[in-house]
Amino acid sequence: MGLKPIRRVVTGNDAQGRSRVLYDSAAPNANPQANKAGSGITDVWVYKESPAPISGDRDDGNLPYSFEPPPSGGHLRIVQSPGKPDGYEAAGDSAAVAEHAPKKGPSSTWYRGGQNYFSSPIHKSQTVDYGMVLEGERLLLLDSGSITMRPGEVVVQLGNWHGWSNATGASLMAFVMMGASDDER
Repeated sequence: MGLKPIRRVVTGNDAQGRSRVLYDSAAPNANPQANKAGSGITDVWVYKESPAPISGDRDDGNLPYSFEPPPSGGHLRIVQSPGKPDGYEAAGDSAAVAEHAPKKGPSSTWYRGGQNYFSSPIHKSQTVDYGMVLEGERLLLLDSGSITMRPGEVVVQLGNWHGWSNATGASLMAFVMMGASDDER
């Protein structure tokens, strides 16, 4: 089972300033997770800086994948996650990684393990994230406990340690992730 295609309609202006459709198709930047059927990330749009250019001269939804958004920009991302498969046995979970001391990933995200087939690793990045549940339920895992998030609910994350779990079935979430700084200004 692959990723569900995400229809992406991008609008802009023609040379005379009239609104029009620039792209209307499945979002091209789909990144399935190799070891989890039906799991992965689709980047819908990426902007490298703010204010973002709106000329419509290029497809900013078809850029090379990076977990983090550009440091001075952001991205809109759809995350598809499966629930526990039938007959799931924790002992045989090849995706499982025990919690461990924080380790910096290949870019600027930090990881503490804790993932399995239906849960993300515990991680943090230097971003402000708006996460919206579209379908299913997700458990937001924090150091202080977990919070059940349901369709239509939104979380704002400010560079904190967190993970996600699908304890009750598959889910679909949208995330707007923006580069951030922990400097007080």
